[in-house]
Amino acid sequence: MKKRIFTFLAALLAGAGLCSGAMAANAPDDSLAAVNYSLPALYYNYAPDSTLFVNEGEVKAGLLYDVMNKKIVWQKNMSTAFPIASLTKMMVALLAVEDVYAGKYKWTDNVHWVRSSVIGRRKNRRTVHSDVNYTLRDVFKAAMIASNNECADQMARFLSNGNLQETIDRMNVRARELRMFSTFYGNPNALPAPHSMFDNSSTPTDLLALTLEMLKYPEVTEIASMGYATIENGRATSVIRNHNRLTIDFSGEVDGLKTGYTRRAGFCLVATTAKCDHRMVSIVLGCRGPQIRNEVVRDMFNNYYTNIGLDRLGPNCPNPLLPNQNLAQSGSSPSGDYMIVKEKVKKIHVVRRGENISTIANRYSCSAGEIKAWNKRTIRNNRLLKGQRLVVYTIEKHPVFISKPANGSEDDDDKPILTEAENKSLTESDDSVVAEKKAVVETKKVVKIKTPAKFVYHTVAPGDTLFNIAQRYQGVTVAELKSLNRIKDTRNLKPGMKLKVKVQA
Repeated sequence: MKKRIFTFLAALLAGAGLCSGAMAANAPDDSLAAVNYSLPALYYNYAPDSTLFVNEGEVKAGLLYDVMNKKIVWQKNMSTAFPIASLTKMMVALLAVEDVYAGKYKWTDNVHWVRSSVIGRRKNRRTVHSDVNYTLRDVFKAAMIASNNECADQMARFLSNGNLQETIDRMNVRARELRMFSTFYGNPNALPAPHSMFDNSSTPTDLLALTLEMLKYPEVTEIASMGYATIENGRATSVIRNHNRLTIDFSGEVDGLKTGYTRRAGFCLVATTAKCDHRMVSIVLGCRGPQIRNEVVRDMFNNYYTNIGLDRLGPNCPNPLLPNQNLAQSGSSPSGDYMIVKEKVKKIHVVRRGENISTIANRYSCSAGEIKAWNKRTIRNNRLLKGQRLVVYTIEKHPVFISKPANGSEDDDDKPILTEAENKSLTESDDSVVAEKKAVVETKKVVKIKTPAKFVYHTVAPGDTLFNIAQRYQGVTVAELKSLNRIKDTRNLKPGMKLKVKVQA
């Protein structure tokens, strides 16, 4: 407790500018005081947009930052510290991704702990211990997407070989290095402290510094932008939903970053978007409810995008994979092939009163036998219970438009989707690619493509990212995939696309 109080007082003095340069010079290198506390706490260009409307009455503090123009266009109490709840997990996530990039850990490393739970009532109550095993990447996903406190705590312990206090100290040291002088961390799981004085706290400007540092790593936005994700413990697979509803409502545009809530902190959100390649960061603290918080951030983004001449959040920004609506209205049709991609999607069905296997099968256009096969462990004697959760698979169709060069020539790198016949001819020598094929492509025209023997084509499956695709092929990097397939924005990665991958002979 004494060490925690000292850490908090050091952070408080640093934020108030009371730590002098002489103190830092005389301190040992491995102490918190070794950081230059004389640096100014506010180092962002504040250029308010007078035409921007924000419902300030619904937030205690916040800001809107234009990353492209490097300026804060709106703020409220941006240098005042408030409780931040689960926004704490952002720092744990930053330490994890930095350790991975430093080679200390790998995303596939196993994170193991023993979970204790009490079952039964009164005299029959007993404690049951169970082993839990996840990869570091799945623990990272659970902490950032579902804001799971247990996974955040275990990830922090994993980063310091079980010494939780060591990770907490690292969090505070890293905050000083990022000039987050008004930030204090007392734990990694964001649970409130016995006294409000020791709650994890920060300012909007400090959280902005942390956000900009996290945006340097593509894995952060790839994971934080997932509306739904799966995590696997070796025995079963769980589906988790992003607490940031904006990533679901505006998929492909809002790509992060973290939510938070405690009774003292209120509803908090750090949201990032790069619609039309114009990156924005919004931070709001202390809202009354999650819906209000999301509406404030959504309207903030929409109003500012409108002010600078861009489209609001929604399907208005031109997508290179879809037909140009402006050309369609003017009477000139785009040149290319229009395709329908069929994607097999996993869903969870909650059984309602009066439902049976046959009615559920009819609803999802499958057979009763398939329902039973997908739920062998949960369906007993064909009996279903109200509220029971069943796994079902359905086929969804997505329109994709593949443009053709104006000169009529064909370039292999511009053909992300191939016909079934070409898929077979290109991948029959590569069993791993054949096994990963999960999308069926229907096309009106056959595109003739000659692929050198040193390249293979990878079919993008639902949930695939450039990072985990690169992991499957030896010697392949994310930068190489982007360059080879002319990918500028990872949000354009769609199921059924064909990516050209250079493999070793």
